[in-house]
Amino acid sequence: MKQGVKNAVKKFRKEKKLTQGQLAEEIAVTRQTIIAIEKQRYEPAIGTALKLSDVLECPLEKLFWIEERKKKDEHHL
Repeated sequence: MKQGVKNAVKKFRKEKKLTQGQLAEEIAVTRQTIIAIEKQRYEPAIGTALKLSDVLECPLEKLFWIEERKKKDEHHL
């Protein structure tokens, strides 16, 4: 993904016991889009990210983050 953006979509999808196809249908994208997001190959538009956050009942900042920023934050703890 661009600029070190990472996500935990797969983790939260599995916690909700949703298939990739079910999640795709819920947010009106293709299963291939979900696969690409989960494999960190595609950075979704903000609207799609917000829909994922809503369906997975997960705050956006827990679902998506910038890897470099997370590492910096961990060093300051």
